[in-house]
Amino acid sequence: MDNKLISVVIPCYNRRDKLPACLFSVLGQTYSNLEVIVVDDASTDGTQELFENITDPRVKYYRYEQNRGACYARNYGAERANGELLAFQDSDDTWHAEKLEKQRRLLEETGADLCFCGMNRIAHDGSSFYFPVHACHPEKALEEFLAENRAGTQTMLMKKGVWEALRFDESFRRYQDWDFAIRAAERFTLCYLPEALADSEVGGDSISFAVKSYPALVHLYEKHRALYEKYPQSDAVMNRRMGKRLHRTDPGRAAEHYKKSFELTHKWYDLAYYLGDRARAFRPGRKRE
Repeated sequence: MDNKLISVVIPCYNRRDKLPACLFSVLGQTYSNLEVIVVDDASTDGTQELFENITDPRVKYYRYEQNRGACYARNYGAERANGELLAFQDSDDTWHAEKLEKQRRLLEETGADLCFCGMNRIAHDGSSFYFPVHACHPEKALEEFLAENRAGTQTMLMKKGVWEALRFDESFRRYQDWDFAIRAAERFTLCYLPEALADSEVGGDSISFAVKSYPALVHLYEKHRALYEKYPQSDAVMNRRMGKRLHRTDPGRAAEHYKKSFELTHKWYDLAYYLGDRARAFRPGRKRE
């Protein structure tokens, strides 16, 4: 196999405490023909001091003075990449040593344009679970990605041409990896390596998270509405997910999502949630939103 250069882009913002472990896991890959592009998205915690004495010639550090968000930082780094292959890592996550080597080999064997792998999602209490939760079938990649995000940016290795055609949508502050994966599945050939080769910390599924994530889900859904109309099962799953986000805080709007899901699937599960949330929304004394 050709010893192709892999460019790894790491956006960071105020991750001085976690970035060294991230960098160590990238530089310690068994596949060593790398360049590592760290993009400092205007950190205020002294992140730049970490790079004053870096001697590894594979590391390139860029910084700008106005915070632009992770998508801008990823695009900024990818624009400066020299590799034929691109990978993206998050500054507070780590990779297993053979990640890039195994993914590169699978890209070669399958002829795919983008490879994504599994990862361990680790909670603050130390418990973990494998992501993606459901099995992946590359031949149904678009339908499956419309229904559920199955590839974080830190799990992807791709030909540079994939990023050049798609870029990260900078209007997304959340679910940018999901949006990228949907567009990649629509236009390119994907392959999946069912092995956890990255470790990622996750927070709790709080009410606050549900409320804040709902607008991002709507943004994703509206952007790809035409695709959802082509895949009614995925459309139903997405509406069910949006309903769950609002179930505890806005049962009226949640009921509308469950109604849409029921109309597409005719499942009792959606009907039960629709009737329950509709009843709660219109019970006497409830304040209307």
